[in-house]
Amino acid sequence: MRRLAAVIIIAVVALAASGEASAASASPIANGGGRGSVDGVTPFSQFGFGVRFGAAGAASGSFNCLMAGSSAFPGFEPLMKVSGSVTGGSVDVVAGTASFTGSGTLNLGPSGRMDALFLVSVREGGPGVGKLHLTVLAPFFPVPEETVLTGQISIH
Repeated sequence: MRRLAAVIIIAVVALAASGEASAASASPIANGGGRGSVDGVTPFSQFGFGVRFGAAGAASGSFNCLMAGSSAFPGFEPLMKVSGSVTGGSVDVVAGTASFTGSGTLNLGPSGRMDALFLVSVREGGPGVGKLHLTVLAPFFPVPEETVLTGQISIH
């Protein structure tokens, strides 16, 4: 009986240790979705992303940001949408921040669609705390930093 108890204890310790090791070696992830606001009250964009970070600036995932209808702004009515694949980035899990770059499409509705490069910086948090800042690098168009109005940004 003692031998069986010892084997069970050793197995539990080994499983716990392997779980800690795999959790420690897991790649950091930034993900989130919701609505952003420039002024903290008025909806500006709808966003969603999921990014896995690797070593030496490697990252992969997807990004989507839509500004239409209630969030249309001068020069981009009735639509501005940026979507694409993430190609690189960096993350600081302890600080709760990440930035990533990618390529995809800028859709301006009736004004057409074009290839685009983008840069996104995020800070984790829910309403009033989380931040998202999109910059369309090519064709160049800076978008104001947004605070999460509804939804959540997580970095883990």
